[in-house]
Amino acid sequence: MRERVISGDGDHQAATRSERGSGRLIADRYLLHDVLGRGGMGTVWRAHDQLLDRPVAAKELHVLTHGDEEHRIRVRRAIREARAVARVSHPHVVGVHDLVESEDRLWIVMELVEGPSLAQRIAETGPLAPQHAAAVGLQLLDALEAVHAAGTLHRDVKPANVLLRRDGNTVLTDFGIAALDDGEFLTTTGELVGSLEYMAPERVMGAEVGPASDLWSLGATLATVCGGQSPFRRPARPATLHAVAYEEPVLPEQLGPLRAVVEALLRKSPDERPSAAGARSALRRVAAGDVDAGPLPSPTVRVFRPSAPLSDADTVTSGQQRLVPAGETVPTAQHTTSLRPSHHQSSHPRGRKRLWWGLAGTVVLAAGVAGGLLLTGVLPLKKDPKTTTTSQVVRSTTGWQGVTGVSVQRGDRVTVRFVSGEWTVDYRNKPTTGPAGYDANIDRSLDGAKSCKVTPEVPFGTLLARLAGEQDFPVHAVGRKLTFRPTGNGTLQLRINDGDGTCLQDNRGTLTVQVSVTHQP
Repeated sequence: MRERVISGDGDHQAATRSERGSGRLIADRYLLHDVLGRGGMGTVWRAHDQLLDRPVAAKELHVLTHGDEEHRIRVRRAIREARAVARVSHPHVVGVHDLVESEDRLWIVMELVEGPSLAQRIAETGPLAPQHAAAVGLQLLDALEAVHAAGTLHRDVKPANVLLRRDGNTVLTDFGIAALDDGEFLTTTGELVGSLEYMAPERVMGAEVGPASDLWSLGATLATVCGGQSPFRRPARPATLHAVAYEEPVLPEQLGPLRAVVEALLRKSPDERPSAAGARSALRRVAAGDVDAGPLPSPTVRVFRPSAPLSDADTVTSGQQRLVPAGETVPTAQHTTSLRPSHHQSSHPRGRKRLWWGLAGTVVLAAGVAGGLLLTGVLPLKKDPKTTTTSQVVRSTTGWQGVTGVSVQRGDRVTVRFVSGEWTVDYRNKPTTGPAGYDANIDRSLDGAKSCKVTPEVPFGTLLARLAGEQDFPVHAVGRKLTFRPTGNGTLQLRINDGDGTCLQDNRGTLTVQVSVTHQP
C-alpha cells in the first residue's frame, strides 16, 4: 500500500504543480528536471543544484506550510525530524543536503542515487539468495542504528525504500513517514500512514513504537527479498492488517539459514525481538556462508532471581520469580554462587573450620537417617525426572516436521501445547483456523478434496503429531493440547492435516507450539 497524507486542498494543488513538468526553479537554487517517482507523501524530482553545480534529488512533500495550529505543529515536526536525518552521515543512509520552503510547501533536497530500488531489482531479476539477503540486511541494520542514534525512526522500511548504488551497496531512503507521522498513524480520514505489510504490529495496534519497530520491518523486508512476496500480504487491506497483528508470517522456504533471524525479528512483542547487536551477529554468520545463524534470544522465560545476597546456607534456587526479557542474561547457578568475594571467605579460618565440622556432622547424620529409611523401604532410591521444553513453529506448507531440541524415549511423558497462530488449507476460499481444525460445516465443504487428509477421521487443518522411529506409531490429533506416553523411541513430528504434494500448495500460515518431554531416569 502506498502511504497517504490528507491535507485538504493541498493534495489537488500538489498534483497540479507536479504536472507542470520540469524547468521550475525551487528556492532560487534547485532546477527541476524529470520525475523519478511519485507516492502519497510526495513527488521526487531529478534536479540540479545551481549553486554547487551538482545533481540532486528534490522531494516535493505534499504538505502545505500554512494552515491551522495543528498543521503548523505537524510541519515543525517534519522540519525537526528531517534535520535529525540530515545530521546522519552514513554510507547506507541517503544524504540530506537541504530543507527549504517553496511554493507553499516543504522540499527535501537529497543526494541523487543512480540506481534502482531493491523492489525493482527483485521484480526484474528475482529473489536474492539468503547469503546475499543477509549482506543487504547488515547494511540496512547499520543504517537504522545510525538513524536511531540521531533520535528518530524510519517507520517505513521496505524494499521500495532501499536504493542500490552502482556498486551494489544499499541506501535507505524516503524518511517521509518519519518526518510526517505525528505518532498517531491515522490520518484525518482514518487511513493508515505507511505500507501495511511492512508495518510493525505495535503500530497497527496503536501502541508505542521504537527502534524494535524498524527491526520488525527489516525482518519483513528480508523475507520479501528472499521469497518475492511479503509474508503478510493478503488480498484485502483488512486481511493484511489482521495478519500483521495476529498471524504468524508465511515465510518462504528460500530463506534457508536466514529463517531463524527473520522469525525472531518478526515476533509480535517488541520485547521478544533480538537487539540490533543480536541480529547483526546472526546476519554476519549467514552472510559468511554459515548454515546456522547462531543463538538468538528466546521469547520471555521464567527464572528465579535471588531476592537478597546469598549466605553460605542458601541454595541457588531460592528467591523471587520474575520475567527476564529476551536478550537479558538468564542467571545460572554458576553466576549466583560467586556473589561473595573470595577475600571474605578466607578472612575467618576458624569460622570455616567450625562450618566444615558442622557440615560433616550433618552429612553423617543425614546418611544414617537415609540408610535407615532405605532399609525399611520407606525411601526408594530414585532420581528426579528431567523435563526438556522447546518451542516449534509448524508450517502449513510442509509435511511432517521434526521437533528439534528434544529426544523421545519409551515411557516419556510428551506434551504438545498450542501457543499461537492460525493457518488455512485453502487461502483463496477458506478462512484461517486454529489447531483443532475446521468446524463440521467447513470440513464437509472440502469433501471433494478429502483424499488429501492425512487422518480421515479428524477435520482439515487439525494439528497432528506422531513419533517417527523403527516401528509404526499412531498419529494423534493435538488440538490445543495433547499429552501421551510413547511405546518406543523416536523423533516427534508435527504437521497440518492436509496431504503432501499438490495438497499443500494452497496452504498458508503457521502455528507456534510448546513441546515438553519428561524423562524418568
